[in-house]
Parts: sequence; structure tokens; C-alpha cells
Amino acid sequence: MKHLIYLVLFSFFSLTACTSVAKKENSTEQSEEVSNTILPVTEFKQALEKQEYPQLIDVRRASEYASGTINGASNHDVLDGSFQKVMETLDKNKPVYIFCAAGGRSGKASALLQKNGFTQVIDLRGGYNAWSK
Repeated sequence: MKHLIYLVLFSFFSLTACTSVAKKENSTEQSEEVSNTILPVTEFKQALEKQEYPQLIDVRRASEYASGTINGASNHDVLDGSFQKVMETLDKNKPVYIFCAAGGRSGKASALLQKNGFTQVIDLRGGYNAWSK
């Protein structure tokens, strides 16, 4: 009887261990498919120039956008809800280029994009402040 109990417990723990390893392997595969890249200004600019019609989004407030932005960027404030709506119009299989003033809000936008199935998110390191220097 003791041997049977040990056998059942051993089997249970073996199966549990295999399941958690499989979950870890799947999560690793998924994270490899998603690309969140933070690029300095020169590399961000080069990557943008390679795209025929880049999905470039300024996630700052409208007043910040009005005071200057990157040519071709559309404005969708990540904090006021308009960013949620624009995600529905973007192509999830193409890179999305995002920036804010310094990097904080674009980090939030990047996380939202990834959570919603976007596979390539490129964030401007230092934001528009770095771009405009």
C-alpha cells in the first residue's frame, strides 16, 4: 500500500513538473515572437526611413503634439483613451513606431500594443526631447 501511495505521488509530481516546463517553454516562444525595441534617435530614424508607410504614433497630449512632432506622426494620447481606438486601425503585422516626450508614456503604449497582439513595437529612446536636440 505504501508503495502504491508513493507511486501515485511520484506520478502526480512528475506530471505537474512536465506541465510547468511546457508552460515555460511556450511563454519563451511567445516572448521571442514579440519584438519591443527601444532605439536611439539615429537608429529610430534609419528604421523609419526603411518603411514605405510607417505606422508612426506620437502618444503625447495634443498640446505637446502641436508644439512640434516627427514628420508623418499621428497623435493619439495614450492617457486620454484615443490610443485605444487607434490600435484597432493599425496593422498588427507591421512595425509600430511610437514616441512621447521622454519615454515614459511610450513605454505604457508599447505594453498596450504588445498586450493587444502587436509583434513589432519600436520605441524612441529619450522621446521627442531627444529627437529635437
